Amino acid sequence: MLKKKSLAVIAATVAISTVAQFGVAQAAVRPTLAQKLQLQYLVEEEKLARDVYTYLAENVTSAKFANIARSEQTHMDQIAAVLKSYNFYNPTTVRAAGVFRDKSLQALYNELIARGEVGILEAYQVGVDIENLDIKDLQEMQKEKMPADMADAVARLLAGSKNHLAAFTR
Repeated sequence: MLKKKSLAVIAATVAISTVAQFGVAQAAVRPTLAQKLQLQYLVEEEKLARDVYTYLAENVTSAKFANIARSEQTHMDQIAAVLKSYNFYNPTTVRAAGVFRDKSLQALYNELIARGEVGILEAYQVGVDIENLDIKDLQEMQKEKMPADMADAVARLLAGSKNHLAAFTR
């Protein structure tokens, strides 16, 4: 009996020191209401990029836009997965291309399409502007503590946006 208690005490001590040393077994952190709203905005911002790039690929003709539009869909899927994991509403699932719940994104979409359809150089500038906006918003989000899955998704999107920006400026 004493041996079993000693083993239990040793196991508990090891577990506690492991948690203290490595931060393992922390309580799950849920996004705050503000972070939930950021995620919903972010998935729509990724949709804006995808929809603009798809439109420009079809109307200004550049394979670069089609390739990056597919990548933006991947970004949307990543954020959609985080939204789903917390049972948060995804505002992009019921909206057609070029239609947004957020009025500021709707206005921005309309502006970017008008600017980008002028010509290929203007279209590339639209791509630069979108990626700079994404980078700014993602870097702002990274300043706040957030759940690990959310932080991972934001980091992946930031890396992708930096790659897209480089593609548009080559």
